[in-house]
Amino acid sequence: MPQKQPEDPREAEALALAQKGIEAGADGHHAEAAKHWEGASDYADAHLPGADIDYWIKSGFGAALYEIGAYERSIAVSKIALDWCSSHKAPLPALSMAKSYRRLGDDAMAQTYLDHARGLVGDAAIEDWIASTGG
Repeated sequence: MPQKQPEDPREAEALALAQKGIEAGADGHHAEAAKHWEGASDYADAHLPGADIDYWIKSGFGAALYEIGAYERSIAVSKIALDWCSSHKAPLPALSMAKSYRRLGDDAMAQTYLDHARGLVGDAAIEDWIASTGG
């Protein structure tokens, strides 16, 4: 079954830009992925500020920033998406923040955001995610 395309052409464009980031990341091209996610984020900032897709894109952008070692920026971008994603039971920003804080040596903050993610989706889902990403 084909996915429904957004009716708003601005949302469709933002989604297309984000899709390039997803594809590059899936292929292991993390720097390229981060650039595509940044382009999608900039587009959403300009044309869709505060829209659901803006927060979804920030979530992906924060994760992409983690993958290239931009931990402080990953935390900052993920914080923007955290409340919206949490309200949708989506743990990615919390997980990106937990991993980034861990890489920065702040184990207490890493645990805070890991606990936040666990509260959203449960222990089993988080453990599966950690195992699948080398967490």
